[in-house]
Amino acid sequence: MTPDLDPADRPGGLVTDPDALADLGASLVGFVETAVAEADAERAVVALDGGVESAVVATLAADALGPDRVTALVMPAHLSSEAPARDAEAVAAGLGLEAERVHLGPMLAAFREVMGETGAPADDVVAVSNALSRFRMACAYYLANTSNGVVFGTATRTDRLLGAVAKHGDVGADFLPLGDRYYTEVRALAHELALPDAVVAGPRGGFAVGPTDAETLGVPERTLDELLVALVDADLSPAAAAERAGVSVEAAERVASWRAATAHKRRLPPTPATYGG
Repeated sequence: MTPDLDPADRPGGLVTDPDALADLGASLVGFVETAVAEADAERAVVALDGGVESAVVATLAADALGPDRVTALVMPAHLSSEAPARDAEAVAAGLGLEAERVHLGPMLAAFREVMGETGAPADDVVAVSNALSRFRMACAYYLANTSNGVVFGTATRTDRLLGAVAKHGDVGADFLPLGDRYYTEVRALAHELALPDAVVAGPRGGFAVGPTDAETLGVPERTLDELLVALVDADLSPAAAAERAGVSVEAAERVASWRAATAHKRRLPPTPATYGG
């Protein structure tokens, strides 16, 4: 099998101390600056969705490059997306970014009509959600390709370890500044970056539908990250991870099983050589 892209090689626990967060923020700003320079690109493209993750990435990009070299893309698809879209535009305005709004409703309607002709169901919630994630990344890349830009994704380590991403969607970016950081750390970093309280305490991924991973797995957000730190970074058994995080063994086993079931989302596509062919 192809190797897991998230091996147990991240030392330490969650970074939430103010001094450590300040260092982390400076490091991530440096990462963005270096990534754009080494790509010989002129600008960064960030899809804003009203959630705290995209707000943090946009802030890092603006700090690294200056607002005039960051394209903020806001892409609602339904009427229910309007509130997070307005939140995203408010974040862009606060950072001095000009937000480009692309409404995906017509694209989604046309896609459903065309796919319906194949006999495939046009109302499969998971399939439609994944398609929208890929549409958003396609739009981001179109703008990047036409402006000598690179695309910065907003997926976190929590998202990646739990498979809370669409293949070739959320993680289909040039760079993932938050890809090594747990969601708890991202929310703390948002506070350190002086983002509005409504953003810091707001929902994850504003355009996402359905329950969060924490709600699905039945553990609080921070506890979920603490379990992942124990299970993955410390490579503990579910029983030992449960003791460290202060939860039941059953809860730790649910998280471990969920991660195992989504391992395919953290692997490169296999080739014949993968299987010894």
